[in-house]
Amino acid sequence: MVVDRSAGRVPPVPPPDAIPEHLLRQGDPAAMSVEPYDRAPGADTPAGYWHAHIRLGFSVFIGETLIVMIYLATTPAGPNRGVLWTMAAFWLTAGLAGLSTGRWASTRPWRMWYSTIWTVLSIVAIAGFVALDSGLASPVRSLLFLPFAYAALMFRPRATALCALVDLVATGLLGIFDRGAALTGSQALTYYGVLVGAAVLALAASANRTRLEQHEERLKARLVELAAIDDLTGCAVRRVFHRRAEEEISRALRHHRRVSLLMIDVDDFKSVNDTGGHPAGDALLSTIGAVLRSNARASDVVGRLGGDEFAVLMPETEPSEALALADRIRWDLQSTGQVSATLSIGVTGLRSVSPSAEQMLRDADRALYRVKDAGGDAALLLAEP
Repeated sequence: MVVDRSAGRVPPVPPPDAIPEHLLRQGDPAAMSVEPYDRAPGADTPAGYWHAHIRLGFSVFIGETLIVMIYLATTPAGPNRGVLWTMAAFWLTAGLAGLSTGRWASTRPWRMWYSTIWTVLSIVAIAGFVALDSGLASPVRSLLFLPFAYAALMFRPRATALCALVDLVATGLLGIFDRGAALTGSQALTYYGVLVGAAVLALAASANRTRLEQHEERLKARLVELAAIDDLTGCAVRRVFHRRAEEEISRALRHHRRVSLLMIDVDDFKSVNDTGGHPAGDALLSTIGAVLRSNARASDVVGRLGGDEFAVLMPETEPSEALALADRIRWDLQSTGQVSATLSIGVTGLRSVSPSAEQMLRDADRALYRVKDAGGDAALLLAEP
């Protein structure tokens, strides 16, 4: 399959603080993607963090259950003790099972919602116990503060809001159906006020923490981008280009696809520096980088290999198409009206016999130096031997 080279081009001169899409795609794979503010986290979060997070959650839940068991043991005359002991035993078993499977759950794409659902279930468990014990008179009601406090420390705002809402609704229902009227009107108002205030603080803490985390992620992504892209030309640095080239060539070999490579060198670049100084040389390199990127598709890999040498790797491209692109690049550079320098370009594709990334790079380099030996200012497609 051959892809139309006119599709998916990027603007020739991107804003200084913008990251061109095609450079992002050819950048360092270690770059972190920044999640939208209201998107549920989990997919891009390290499994180690989530394992510690899930383990902490279940440890707290088990601790709550043990506290409840101690309370039951010290108040044997209370209501519904048989049912409450059964509930406590069930939730303790469930908590231990969750703790033992935490490492496995932390590697799943649904790990954030798994943890959120368990937090909601802990609210339901506490509320059910309070209802069967002595209503809001039960001292166990104080445990209702723990789930959304935990959510504030671990979850994004949406999940935190869900936990807080369930907590407030459960407490409200306990108050409505509390036949014993354990709390007077002023006491109930104070208790609910404290609970609502705690929920608001939990949501605010979650939102502020999320903003801080996203800011740090953007800084990390920016640092990765700066390390991956040559700031003068906007092209990938040599290290990144070679890694991406090896990946694309390996993919082409696996799927029996075409891939082509341009090796580009500025003719007589030393004279540009000698006559105009380094600022003139830098301006020329910057213009060449812009021309190369303006002719590249999002899937192409554009790199500066060092000094005045550039390269463009083009997946899904026939060598004849790559040769036509090389001529267009040479023409576009001259048509800018900003430079009088010329380019020598070596063009090659994957060999049909014993193809490899190393051989492709050597062939492109050999084609480039044949052009240089012939006087430069040309593009040459190296025929397969």
